[in-house]
Amino acid sequence: MIKENSGKIFRFKLDHNLGFGFAEIYDFTDISEFDGRLIYVFNLIDKEEKSKYDLKEIIESGISLGPIRSVSFPGTRGKYASKYIGQRTDLLINKIPKTKEFQGILISETNWNNLTKWYRSDKFEQLDSRFMNYSELRNLETRTLSSISGISTKFTMKKIIDENKKVSDFYDLSQRGNLNLFIQLINTYYPIEITEKLLSLEIKN
Repeated sequence: MIKENSGKIFRFKLDHNLGFGFAEIYDFTDISEFDGRLIYVFNLIDKEEKSKYDLKEIIESGISLGPIRSVSFPGTRGKYASKYIGQRTDLLINKIPKTKEFQGILISETNWNNLTKWYRSDKFEQLDSRFMNYSELRNLETRTLSSISGISTKFTMKKIIDENKKVSDFYDLSQRGNLNLFIQLINTYYPIEITEKLLSLEIKN
């Protein structure tokens, strides 16, 4: 891990003008240049932009998403520009976390609990030769790479769900990119009962 780049916290903008979120980055590009950029998103959401922030308040709000593998680190320019807030010294992790992997193609299945060939991996190695029940791996992230805009969209979708609103009122879920983020989100950060409810509510057969 490149410690001088890790533990940095950035503010980013949610979609649909729903406020501002906060993300923390970890740099493992010394181990894996391809997918060594890990991002955690905090629970805290600010409705309005501020000039000064309390790192302690952000950190103590807890983790909402992550660790998500990102194609890049947050930038300070463009549509999804972020603002550097500060850097923590008490890092969340010091090695690449375990992930869940599927032997096959996920695109056609919206409920990952229906799939059987799941296993846990560490970096690039399968940890166990046996396949596992999805319930044993549900809360782990995959090694799927996301863009900064994709992470923002996924967090916005989570806010919408947690406020008992319909994601499809904000996003066109017939678009593959939006659907993939939605499916990844509900199959990782919600229990199976909520996942099934959301699928019946949002996905038209």
